[in-house]
Amino acid sequence: MNASMKHALRASGIATAAAAMVMGMSVSANAAQFNGICESKEVCIYQHTYLDGGWIDHQYADPNYINNTYTGGGVPDVGTNDRTSSIDSWDQNWKVRFFVNSYYGGSRQTVAEYARLNTVEYNDAYSSHCWNDGGVSGYSQCNF
Repeated sequence: MNASMKHALRASGIATAAAAMVMGMSVSANAAQFNGICESKEVCIYQHTYLDGGWIDHQYADPNYINNTYTGGGVPDVGTNDRTSSIDSWDQNWKVRFFVNSYYGGSRQTVAEYARLNTVEYNDAYSSHCWNDGGVSGYSQCNF
């Protein structure tokens, strides 16, 4: 699935949620980490630039990507450590910071709320990430 198709799906999902709210129906805001779907309150990392190749959806901070594999894009057996080339944040409240070393160390790049990076600053180098929620969620181990 190319980036324009993913953008269309995102727009469609937002329109569906808005319509459901107008009609008085509830829309679940709960994401399901590692289900291969980029959802609200998650960040998705992609194997290739422009949101291409395999992807994995994260709902929580991750101190190391050693055991992670891509869950979407038809390449679920490819590890994610040092294999990230683009990022799509679906979190409307918090920034996400990516680190080149495990346990939130080394060079880093911050992704704004609900932002998309078609090309990351440190290509094929990320090994951990966390949100700047100040511990509100209970899942983030770093503040920035």
